[in-house]
Amino acid sequence: MSPKHRVVICDDHSIVREGIKQVLASNPGLEVVGEAAGGLEGLALIAKVKPDVVVTDITMPEMNGIDLTKELAKEFPEIRVVILSVHSRKTFILEALKAGARGYVLKDSAGEKLLDAVEAVLAGESYLDSPVAGHIVDEFVKMPSPVEPAGGGETLTDRERQILSLVVEGFSNKQIAEKLFLSPKTVDNHRAKIMSKLGRRDVIGLVKYALATGLVDPDTWGR
Repeated sequence: MSPKHRVVICDDHSIVREGIKQVLASNPGLEVVGEAAGGLEGLALIAKVKPDVVVTDITMPEMNGIDLTKELAKEFPEIRVVILSVHSRKTFILEALKAGARGYVLKDSAGEKLLDAVEAVLAGESYLDSPVAGHIVDEFVKMPSPVEPAGGGETLTDRERQILSLVVEGFSNKQIAEKLFLSPKTVDNHRAKIMSKLGRRDVIGLVKYALATGLVDPDTWGR
């Protein structure tokens, strides 16, 4: 039996922490190994138990979730962070991503999206809730972005463009595999080739490329 992935929850409301545990319990491969009501308490707990993933709110006493994420990025860069917050303003979202968060989910859709986000970041992906993705698009369309691939200049195949469009829409490798009737491993291989061809290292870079090349429509994507 494969070892379970370990999760720590940081939120100052006990009822929210309990709800998160119930959502994560639907995946038998996940184990909640600790919870904290504040950022400093969470940092001390994380240093002790060394989880694979941290699910954290932004607004917390002593240390907020963005500052906690920054500390984790410095001290434990291998730990993935998923932000679960009521804040949908792009300033919060961008700060969280800059701090090192790999996922961002709004609390009002947590029941549907949180488990997908945790599974995605464990698979080495990033995850943005759909309304969150819309705000990121709004920010990026204001910025110049190179249209040409930053890698070796190779063009994408039709299948790679199809997978790229699903990636930037926020689908995980597992979900893409189900939609296209492929194995998750095949999708993972395609995704690696896409990143290599385009010279992008993360989903944000893929979003910028997709917007610049017209692969996705900035007026409707993420809405």
